[in-house]
Amino acid sequence: MTEKILIKTEVTNISGTKNFAAQAIQHIRSGDTVLLYGDLGSGKTFLTKEFVALLGSTAEVSSPSFSLINQYDDDIHINHIDLYRINDQSDLINLGLDDLWESGSINFIEWPEIIESQIVWHHFRIQIISNPKKKKWRQFILVECHE
Repeated sequence: MTEKILIKTEVTNISGTKNFAAQAIQHIRSGDTVLLYGDLGSGKTFLTKEFVALLGSTAEVSSPSFSLINQYDDDIHINHIDLYRINDQSDLINLGLDDLWESGSINFIEWPEIIESQIVWHHFRIQIISNPKKKKWRQFILVECHE
């Protein structure tokens, strides 16, 4: 898999995060998959809320920690997937992820580590690095991955 860093930036406030989201969304199209990496509380769901709004949805975006998949339908179909509670590959069988990949929707996946080896097509990775000592500080890295 070939990787290319598209954006690497540090922010110190919410408007900086929103600015990163506005820059990053310019690269994302229908059918794309975006893997979101970061510690608990680093802002993965907040960033997804920004993406959903920038894509024109008025949906109320919430963390799919318990539902595992939230879907937002407007002009563009968006799947917001949280795999934090998935323990092993057998837990994935009933989620129907293969259907989501083939649907042409945009897929934002939090905690993708358990399935990252299965994502062998073009996709994006966003690494969110936070520092608990600096409350609002974040580093965002958007990487495009090709076969």
